[in-house]
Amino acid sequence: MPDLDEKIFGPEAKQLLGKLGFLDAKADLLKLTTDLRKQGYEPQLVALCISQAKLRSRAMPKFGSELASTMLFTEEGLEQATRQQVAAWHAQRFSTRGIKLVTDLGCGIGGDALAFAEAGLEVAAIEKDGLTAKIAQHNLHDYPMAKVSNADALDIEAESTAFWLDPARRKLSSKATGRVMLKPEDFSPNLNFAFEIGGKHTAGIKLAGSLPHELIPEDCEANWVSHNNELVETVLWFGELGKSGKRSALILADPIIEYSADLIQAPINEVGKYVYDPNPALVRSHLLGAFAIENGLWGISPSIAYLSSDSELISPWLRGFEVMEALPLDVKRIAKRMSELGIGTLEIKKRGVDITPEQLRPKLKLKGKNTATLILTRVGDARKALVCQSLSQR
Repeated sequence: MPDLDEKIFGPEAKQLLGKLGFLDAKADLLKLTTDLRKQGYEPQLVALCISQAKLRSRAMPKFGSELASTMLFTEEGLEQATRQQVAAWHAQRFSTRGIKLVTDLGCGIGGDALAFAEAGLEVAAIEKDGLTAKIAQHNLHDYPMAKVSNADALDIEAESTAFWLDPARRKLSSKATGRVMLKPEDFSPNLNFAFEIGGKHTAGIKLAGSLPHELIPEDCEANWVSHNNELVETVLWFGELGKSGKRSALILADPIIEYSADLIQAPINEVGKYVYDPNPALVRSHLLGAFAIENGLWGISPSIAYLSSDSELISPWLRGFEVMEALPLDVKRIAKRMSELGIGTLEIKKRGVDITPEQLRPKLKLKGKNTATLILTRVGDARKALVCQSLSQR
């Protein structure tokens, strides 16, 4: 991907981007590049605009086609940008607390700043990288109440009443292997700086959904947020924006569904008639144990995030399955049983075992008209394959 430069902001680039529209992975880029060169466009501009058209295509799930078609992106900025439905929830949190001005420290391409401005908030957006700041300015050009400054968040005098921070996780060394223990200095800006802002001011801090609990300060509210059944972030709220010490899981739907409780362990027992795959926000928030106890559920093995019961439970927090039988996790026995049951369409899920669905599927030689779900997991200390039917497909 070519390095972005100032040409992308010019009228010729705007005209060419309008002609290109959205480019997906199936586009014949060699032919397109050749055709545009023949039409007189200079090579660097062609490369820049094709790159942006591809990024705009990838941005549609986050921003929608109408907004994405007018925005500019960087690779890293798009990757880190908040989905607009989620950003709108951030903005609502500020506006419902009566906050009028938000300082966005490290605004990137301006995704959250867009949502703040759309909600009628004044926005002071700060971005350290000069070119990224210009992109944010471009993306916010329809909102005069949003001002972008090219500056270092660390140098900003804290005159605002409320702050928003989205610290970027620095890229790890390619030599890093296994589980990496994150530290505050692995983020930019440093988490210690972000938490200092939170300790002194009203603030929201967006971090990865996988954020280790030990890094979370006690004097904030922490939300693990799910959107379209995907864990998208952990948000820490300080001051007027949150309740100190509260921990909750959220499903961003209409209406928003929230679950908050104490951190306790679920009881462990054998697999019952039903098994449940919990929403990832419930799992990462460590609230699964409390939820299980409240709803008469239990875990099937320590550290494995499947729950079970003998009576059916319908909940937005769970995807449920009826257990037809439990097999040892033996490939030959599983393949034989799938053949006997005439299973031709099989969903394979796994937790806590070393075999992957990609490794197992070709060995099963599936054939037949019936469907099933196969859950590969530990039950107690044993490795099992649970043959199930999804409750949503009955």
